[in-house]
Amino acid sequence: MFLYSPLRSAQGSDLVLQMIVFPLLTLSGLFIWKGHVIRTWLRNSQLTGEKLPRRLFFLVFFVFLFGLGHHIDHVIRGNHVGWPLIPAVNAFTFSLLAYPFVGLGLYLGWRNRAGVRYWTVLFFVLATMVITQHFGPTANEPPADVIGPYESQLLGSVAFSWLLLFTVVIVAALLYSGVLWLRRRDNERTQAKTGGS
Repeated sequence: MFLYSPLRSAQGSDLVLQMIVFPLLTLSGLFIWKGHVIRTWLRNSQLTGEKLPRRLFFLVFFVFLFGLGHHIDHVIRGNHVGWPLIPAVNAFTFSLLAYPFVGLGLYLGWRNRAGVRYWTVLFFVLATMVITQHFGPTANEPPADVIGPYESQLLGSVAFSWLLLFTVVIVAALLYSGVLWLRRRDNERTQAKTGGS
């Protein structure tokens, strides 16, 4: 499609191919080859036990994936970027802190030191940041700034659709982790009352 379609002449299409399409093809090939090992590890891992249920783990993965794609989109567009790409420290720079916090949450979950409460708070912060930056009344980076820099309307629409999916996944992860947190808190209170009486 890249070689024989008009996408080849679109601005940034070669970068999208190099930074998104080829890595995803590589990862999907590795998953086809070694997917059974990953599935076995997930079944036996503490990450899918009491501290981090399997569904929440996959939501964390998709938040990471969509967030990475959105940051790559920033680089391709060349607008609303900050340190380490340029000297200015701005919202882009602070949004990169999400990745260490995701890694920390996975590590602490593996060590049984962080549960759904950690993810609920993290997803709340991320959802607030994404929604206020892109869709709020005082949005610093409104949809026009995502679509506009692309010469191709198609690539601009793809970038904006990616942002919408990113937002939906974060909100879904927030709601799911919040419900789990409330249920576990209610269960703990019920057990405490039952044990005390």
